[in-house]
Amino acid sequence: MSINLLILYNDSCPSLNPTIKRINEVLEENNIEANLSTKLLKSDEEANNWKFIGSPTIYINKIQFEPIDSDLYRLENCRTFVSDEGKISPLPSKNKLQKALSEA
Repeated sequence: MSINLLILYNDSCPSLNPTIKRINEVLEENNIEANLSTKLLKSDEEANNWKFIGSPTIYINKIQFEPIDSDLYRLENCRTFVSDEGKISPLPSKNKLQKALSEA
C-alpha cells in the first residue's frame, strides 16, 4: 500500500521546498513509497475550509503530521514544528517524519 502525502502551503512562507526536500530524503533513506502532492491555498476561506494553521501543513494518509491545537485558520500563517531537541523549527524533524511514515 502506498502512502499519500499532501502538503498544504501558501506562497508567503519559504519552508515549502526545504520541507519537500526533507520528506524526499526520509522516503529515499527508508525505501518508502509515497505519492506526494501539494496544494496552494489562496484565500482565508480556503484556509478555514482546510483548517490550515500555517505553511507548510503536512498530511500523511489524511492525518495531519504534528498537529497544533488551534482554531486560528489564516492563509498568511507560517507553520513551525518541534525539533528533536524540543526547539521551534520551520522544518519537520527527520526522525519524527521517519516514525510517522513508517507507521502509516
